[in-house]
Amino acid sequence: MSEVIHEIVTEIAADPTKFVIEIVQFVLLIAIAYSVAVGTKRRRGMLGNILDRRRGRVAERVERAAHAEEALAQAREEAAASAAAARDEAREIAKQARTTARASRRDLRAAVDAEGEAIRARSAKVLEEERAEMHVEVRDRLVDVVAQATRSLLNEGLPPQEQRQLIQKIISSEIDRLDAMRQQGPDAAV
Repeated sequence: MSEVIHEIVTEIAADPTKFVIEIVQFVLLIAIAYSVAVGTKRRRGMLGNILDRRRGRVAERVERAAHAEEALAQAREEAAASAAAARDEAREIAKQARTTARASRRDLRAAVDAEGEAIRARSAKVLEEERAEMHVEVRDRLVDVVAQATRSLLNEGLPPQEQRQLIQKIISSEIDRLDAMRQQGPDAAV
């Protein structure tokens, strides 16, 4: 390193004017570079312009980000309001569905009850008709039994005591046969 310094000092000592010119040129070069890069009081330099443009872009991005945040907040509020409205509407629809289901259930139950009552009334009527027919049939059979017993008595010429026993025997067997038919059901009657 000392050799380099020694060389520089030797060169300056040989031609000092050249050294001064080189220093002036260097200072002028620095001043020009400074004025171009940084600028002067009246005019901005390249660095100032670059920084201003960069500041402008950053400010624009910050502003867009702020608008985006506002839009996001507004969208979230709208989504929350929309979701709340949807929940309210869903509750209302569910409430209406339950009300409709209850009304349908009541109507259906009333219709089924009415139909059941109509069936009961028809079956009671059919049962009464069957009983009336059975009473007519029993009466006809008893008349036939009594007529048969009377014919038997007239044909045989039995004494009154035996006639009474014969009639009781025929009536008793016929009653037993009718009781057996009644226990089997009305369809078994012949």
